[in-house]
Amino acid sequence: MPKNQHRRVGYAYNPTYTRLADLLPSNVGRATLVDDLIQSYDLITRCDDIISPCLASKDQLTAYHDSKFISYLLNEEGVTYSDSDSKSESESHSNAESSLPHEDVDRRLQKRYGLEFDCPVFDGLGKYVQAISGTTIACARYLTARNSSKDAKQRVAINFHGGRHHASKAKCSGFCYVNDIVLGILELRKTFEKILYIDLDLHHGDGVETAFAHSNKVLNISLHRHDVGFFPGSGSSKFCGKGRGQNYTINLGLRSGLNDTSLRRILGDVIHPAFKRFQPDAVVLQCGADGLARDPSKEWNLSIRGLCSVIIDIIDFGKPTLLVGGGGYNHADAARLWCLVLGELLVGREATERWDMIPEGSRRIQEYASDGYAYFPDEVRTIDDLNTKDNFLDRIVENTKLRIAKIDHTT
Repeated sequence: MPKNQHRRVGYAYNPTYTRLADLLPSNVGRATLVDDLIQSYDLITRCDDIISPCLASKDQLTAYHDSKFISYLLNEEGVTYSDSDSKSESESHSNAESSLPHEDVDRRLQKRYGLEFDCPVFDGLGKYVQAISGTTIACARYLTARNSSKDAKQRVAINFHGGRHHASKAKCSGFCYVNDIVLGILELRKTFEKILYIDLDLHHGDGVETAFAHSNKVLNISLHRHDVGFFPGSGSSKFCGKGRGQNYTINLGLRSGLNDTSLRRILGDVIHPAFKRFQPDAVVLQCGADGLARDPSKEWNLSIRGLCSVIIDIIDFGKPTLLVGGGGYNHADAARLWCLVLGELLVGREATERWDMIPEGSRRIQEYASDGYAYFPDEVRTIDDLNTKDNFLDRIVENTKLRIAKIDHTT
């Protein structure tokens, strides 16, 4: 699709923001690789708008997150373990903890807030969480700013450095320190009544699900690998929401080997029918890249072109759409995927089909040397898609269709 025919695309970018996003311990340097590849195709200048990244205020962060949790992440003074509001702790126990040496208190707070193992404390953490969240909120505001009847184009806002879907109200988890997606959806809900959230990450979007499990205004669809012992352990296809939110959570807990064909079937048989039934006012799409075949996770078998085509087809639903990133631990392939998505939005699929080699103008071109600098290296693995065995995917699709039919589109 030629640029500007039907869409207005805003991309969140400035060099300072890229450097802050680079700090994430699980993906050090990935943001620079992504933005460098995008710039090497001159896509930043082709965007209709550059969305200015910004730092979220404490009030914005606590629109969802616990105040004491945020104070600790932002390294505010006076935060002690005795500030706990947990009902399971007695006052005497809290007072005892407050008398511990500072380093012990800090260690207990880090454990309580999940700041260990996959979410270690790092220099610049406060600014990082403010930047990621503030920028996703800015993208949401970009979508809600269309007040002029002359601006009839579909708006698409992109923050590929966001998408931290595991963080809960008061705890970090799975490389996610705060849940910028939840904050973005809450911002969209100020203008749009109904939001469709779609999570394409290899891992279950548990933090977003928990935030809206009781809501019939946010339809949550998560595609993810699901098995005993596989992180985060949630996301069973049996869970479909609670209370008013019953049937507004759709979990597709999938097996290993998911390929492009199965993903496209899910798009056609689940995602599109759910969209038509729910009739959302806006869409939020998490574009995790850890389901790509060459990701170190080695669980799914998606190609860059295949995953990109599904992302574009969801954008083609025509609603205001917020795109965020997510997982993706082969940094070069994550950059390839997200650059391709932006390229197809701005210059069209016919143009991107001619992309064969990483542009020589890329400042990070040596990151692609092991692949012979090919844009689309030999990607997929010779493994079975276990979702097609024993009618597994057939059963999931049919059960999901029954739940979709129960969604009240008049709500």
